[in-house]
Amino acid sequence: MLAPTAFRGLSACLRASSAGVVRSSFFAAIALVALAACGPTTRTETPGTGGEGGETWTAGPGVGGAGAGGAGAGGSGAGAGPSELQSLEHIDLGDLALNSLEPFEVPDRALGLTVAVGAANVNDVVGISRLRPPSGEPVIFNYAMPNKSNLAFASYGWVGGANPQSDAPNAWPMQQGQWRISLGDDDGSVKSAHVDVWIRRTKDGLFHGGVVDVNVFLAPNSTTQNYVNQVLSDMFVDYAGLGLGKVTFLPLDASFTTVDDFNEYRNLLASSAGVVDAPALNLFVIGSFGSEFGQAIGVAGGIPGSPALHGTTMSGVAYMPSGNPEYDATVLRHEVGHLAGLFHTTEFSIEETDPLSDTVECPTSVMQSNPENCPDTTNTMFPIAYGALDLTEAQKRVLQGSALYRGILEEGGEPAPPLPPSNKKVAAPPSPLAPEPPFAIVATRRPNKPLPAKPGALERVLGAVWCAHGKGDYEALAIRIAGAAAPGKLRALVVDGAASELIRARALGAYVRVSQGDERARALELAETLATQESASTDLRVSALRSLARFAPSQARQSAATAAQSGDPVVRSVAWTLRGK
Repeated sequence: MLAPTAFRGLSACLRASSAGVVRSSFFAAIALVALAACGPTTRTETPGTGGEGGETWTAGPGVGGAGAGGAGAGGSGAGAGPSELQSLEHIDLGDLALNSLEPFEVPDRALGLTVAVGAANVNDVVGISRLRPPSGEPVIFNYAMPNKSNLAFASYGWVGGANPQSDAPNAWPMQQGQWRISLGDDDGSVKSAHVDVWIRRTKDGLFHGGVVDVNVFLAPNSTTQNYVNQVLSDMFVDYAGLGLGKVTFLPLDASFTTVDDFNEYRNLLASSAGVVDAPALNLFVIGSFGSEFGQAIGVAGGIPGSPALHGTTMSGVAYMPSGNPEYDATVLRHEVGHLAGLFHTTEFSIEETDPLSDTVECPTSVMQSNPENCPDTTNTMFPIAYGALDLTEAQKRVLQGSALYRGILEEGGEPAPPLPPSNKKVAAPPSPLAPEPPFAIVATRRPNKPLPAKPGALERVLGAVWCAHGKGDYEALAIRIAGAAAPGKLRALVVDGAASELIRARALGAYVRVSQGDERARALELAETLATQESASTDLRVSALRSLARFAPSQARQSAATAAQSGDPVVRSVAWTLRGK
């Protein structure tokens, strides 16, 4: 038995974290999302004989070719004989006992594998203790990447794992043969958890492209379909060889106009249970995130997430539009990278970097004081990325080995069709939204203002991707960079009507926070004015309401009473929430 020593005290650690289950390393980052592609073939499985080979426990479930053992040990866990190679092969390992190494077979010509682990109770802590290739050291060890302290592979209810997530010799190239997985929990109360494995393959073991289907769950009045289409089009320009596939717009309940905490976020991702086609990126477009998310505008469901299995707390990425589609595309490139299995090139709050050898890293002291001097600022996975688009070759391999897309089996081929439907009973699929008029408008106010092409250090931090995975206090970083004159500098940005609304909103939060005495009174007065000003932008008003709630609760309730009558549905939703506190 494998004693889950690294998990001792994990439950307390998780419960102490405001991010709960969705932190990308909980222990250093939060989560991510989705794509897939291949040739139009259909594979059928026949339970029973399992092909050739003697009966032995060491030959675990596998995919394709001859079965590796007796009954039930062939392909997809059902004893398949020879069958046509598929771009994304599924192995259902069933319910596995915790703290024991369980085998499964990885065939030849594999580009990667993705694992999804689900506990019977979403409040149970479960993790991947080991993921071991046929030879060499485990690629996941004690719930972390080897030689790392970031416990990325443990969570409440659901957790994912993948390979490659590094380019170490045991992780890449993908090894053919018997892999093993071991699960654990924090206190011995969980006896088993369900494990599904997806294996990415091509006919020659080389990547030939693919497409990412996207299910856009659109909250009422969050933005328009046309805006999201523009964001997605920009996102998939030179994205590791992956293109944009079918885009389907689906309704999202108005209760998700604002997502106030991580429990609500988990419910949001799990609401994808009715989606049928997989793999696909579930993109939840909402009005605003609550204060638990640290002013992030995009949050992924895991590192990796679950693009091939819908209805889990890892099944997608949630995102709130900024009004600037080009900027939003960079945010989604970052979060989808997480969902595929990419870590930050440098972590914000701990002395740890990603496990890829070709990504440069930044000393923590520089990251937390002057991040514009970091050598990885242009990388998509930099935790304070500002318009960053770069991906290294190793990062591209992680994306290409993921379960996010419909893959192409051979050069010149076509993307594969979606995976065959699961036999599991799920909620009725939602009806797609009707196409909207070309010039559709919404009640939210998010003007398309470009971010500065040559930002100063303060503007760069305020306009960067603030990733909830890093658990960094980005607002405090902005205050440090602003220096002794922080109140004046931040106020100047707030009242600059030509500045990006994202920068103005974040500057307001930092301004109220850093101000003292008479300056604090001025800051709160400005926040009160903006909170109730119908002509102000959605995000500036939301920031004003939340800043008042943090530092002047009685004034917040007064402003919320007025804002609750606003014609802006996001402002109205936030105001009603604050009125109840």
